[in-house]
Amino acid sequence: MRSKALLGGLLVTSVVAVIAACGSSSRSGFGTGDGSGGGGGGDGDGGNGFGTGTVDAAVGMPAVVAHLTGKVVAPEGTIPISGALVYLAATTPPPIPTGVYCDKCVEITATTPYTYSKADGTFDLGAFSVGPQTLVVQKGQFRRAWPLQVTGPTQVVPQMSTTLPGKSNPTAGDDIPKMAIVQAQWDAIEVSLARLGLGTVTKDAFGIPVVKKGDASFDIVDTTLLSDATKLAQYNIVFAGCSFSQSTTCDTSQPAGDSKVQKNLQDYVKAGGKLYTSDYSYELVRQPWPGFVHWDGESATLGSACAGNAYDATAQVGDPGLSAWLTALGDPTPTLKQSWTAISSVNPQMGTDQDGKPATITPKVWMSGNNKPMTVSFQNGCGRVLFSTYHTESGSSQLLSQEKALLYVLLEVGVCVGTLPPPK
Repeated sequence: MRSKALLGGLLVTSVVAVIAACGSSSRSGFGTGDGSGGGGGGDGDGGNGFGTGTVDAAVGMPAVVAHLTGKVVAPEGTIPISGALVYLAATTPPPIPTGVYCDKCVEITATTPYTYSKADGTFDLGAFSVGPQTLVVQKGQFRRAWPLQVTGPTQVVPQMSTTLPGKSNPTAGDDIPKMAIVQAQWDAIEVSLARLGLGTVTKDAFGIPVVKKGDASFDIVDTTLLSDATKLAQYNIVFAGCSFSQSTTCDTSQPAGDSKVQKNLQDYVKAGGKLYTSDYSYELVRQPWPGFVHWDGESATLGSACAGNAYDATAQVGDPGLSAWLTALGDPTPTLKQSWTAISSVNPQMGTDQDGKPATITPKVWMSGNNKPMTVSFQNGCGRVLFSTYHTESGSSQLLSQEKALLYVLLEVGVCVGTLPPPK
């Protein structure tokens, strides 16, 4: 039986913020170009910046006249953000679009001062001129643009200027993705997101952590969203946490069995949407994208791969960037707690790339446990799908290591699709 002490018996699951670190030419001010190929820390299809990977050598590198140093952190103010794009612009970039769109990487030239944050969130940005400029810090669709007087020769920028925003306020230069959490049963991801700075955590009458109503940067919706393609397209990210079960017995009738829901999810991801599911909601991956991931115990019956008992596992980290980040946090091998499904394999499948061309897609394994994948993602079209066998929120008063690790992965799979410029 599921532990109510761990899961809190919560009936609402929710969002985890996925963040794209790039931008199309319509809003970045860095020219055109749609990019292709792989790079960075995504699924072999994305990374942690933007650009086609070409720096305009003919222009030449301007002289650095000032060094800006600082640290990029999550909206809650302390957790470091690795691989965030930090750059200087003449003006505030246009707002990031809300709703689903294809976020292709764009070009960046040698005359634009830019860098990426390190595993511990710190950065050193060389500026090519002094005077009033706009400091832009971006990880995916989370972006803060801050007016800054560059004075040189060395300058520590205010921490607030490099803290990713927790709410959208484009007028002030703050953008975040529009997110929906499909109301569910077991995994209260909304509490994790609130602790990361996207809301306020309070407690209900039973002392269980919940998100304060009216103070969240995401919408909580019911499963009818999955049947409504128009409403689905209003969101950049959709989260459907562990659900569709009676205790430890999964339902044999689920939204994922509806061909309309399957097509809506396929079209949503292909157009650029990001879908995150966990645990017992695995059918929302298996049915629309058969073959990419196989689960222990699966059959033709919906819910057949649901396990009756949970298991914990020491993480085997398969991504170098994630490994460096966890090491910077002082937790290189976290324990992944409360998995209720097990992945038997991930498999290359035919799909499409961001340009609509046929492509062989191999799911990326971010973390494993007991020699089995536990966190996986894959791209199809302009969007991505992310699945974890374990829950995110535990009912604890503190962020678990796996909550922080999932934050990293969600940020990475949200980056633009295309090839990235080299780090400076």
